[in-house]
Amino acid sequence: MKRKKTLAIALGAAVTLAALTGCGGANSAATQSAGGKPKVIIISKSYQNQFYQAAFKGAQDAADALGVSLTTNGPDAESNIPQQVEQLASAVNQKPAAIALAASDPNAVQDTLAQAKSAGIPVIGFDSGVPGDTSGAVVATAATDNEAAGANVATNLIANTDVQKALAAGTTEKPAVIGVLAQDSTSGSIVQRVNGFVKAAVAETEKLPGLAGSVDVSGQEKWTKPSTSAAKVKVVVTVPPTTSQADIQAAATKTLTTDGLVSVFAANQDAVNGVISATGDATELNRETGKYKNLFVVGFDAGASQKAAVASGAFLGSVTQDPYQMGYKAVELAVSASQGKTVANVDTGSHWYDKSNITDSKISILLYD
Repeated sequence: MKRKKTLAIALGAAVTLAALTGCGGANSAATQSAGGKPKVIIISKSYQNQFYQAAFKGAQDAADALGVSLTTNGPDAESNIPQQVEQLASAVNQKPAAIALAASDPNAVQDTLAQAKSAGIPVIGFDSGVPGDTSGAVVATAATDNEAAGANVATNLIANTDVQKALAAGTTEKPAVIGVLAQDSTSGSIVQRVNGFVKAAVAETEKLPGLAGSVDVSGQEKWTKPSTSAAKVKVVVTVPPTTSQADIQAAATKTLTTDGLVSVFAANQDAVNGVISATGDATELNRETGKYKNLFVVGFDAGASQKAAVASGAFLGSVTQDPYQMGYKAVELAVSASQGKTVANVDTGSHWYDKSNITDSKISILLYD
């Protein structure tokens, strides 16, 4: 059964939405709700993921403020790409004023997006959006600049003096290792995030004494980049065979056995959960008594378990996005686009948090459970 929550009752038949025709680019056959409100449909990559639930909250608040009806949807898992394609096709058939989409596989939705384009339905990307869209349906995206956010993680990691000492101890015979656990290598947001982290990790590490040109990137083919001289530090990217939590945890367990491991970057909430599960609910990361007490783990996003790991010091820190703003801005853009207005991409930002600032009001408001 599809998981679908209609946030405003939509019982009426499709009617012509004259108020939203605006200029020629607007959808002239949009569906209204029973109350005569324009309908916006937002589709996430995973319906139950807490990140997207926070985005839905922002989307609903925007819908309420702007007087539109909102329907939220998403597959039961990010790996269920056919289900998301089916949900998008259903959304297009409903002829809403606009659609907001975080595509699990951008290539898989191109044909359906082309149908949205033909029907005059503007599409707004959010979170990972639809990178490489060729349909012309996607007119703007509300998202974190994920490359900058990944770099934010790496910069804060390498700035830590204990991390610097551990990396500087690497030799050509026994290199120091920075592990990266990426849930997949196809999601636009994760690819960009890992790109940013790897580039910044290499650049910042090579600034350390004796390490210029000595950082090698290996593991997943997409990110492989040999060092210019014999490697003293290695960045090793691991991608599990599927996005199931079992496979992610197995990949985390394998990463933890890497000889010379200094740090692990878990590139999204699911990867973080894999690391936490692989370390006995992070008890093995205890800075005093844990099996991995000398390991510096950094994460991304939030969630109850990650917040607890950061607050306890088990994680060095994490970078959070602003899912609420992603949802809010996506609906704002959707409404504007449906009215024929020109819209542009919106960067919703990223923020480093650690044990020292996790309770600050400007940070805590961004940290969903």
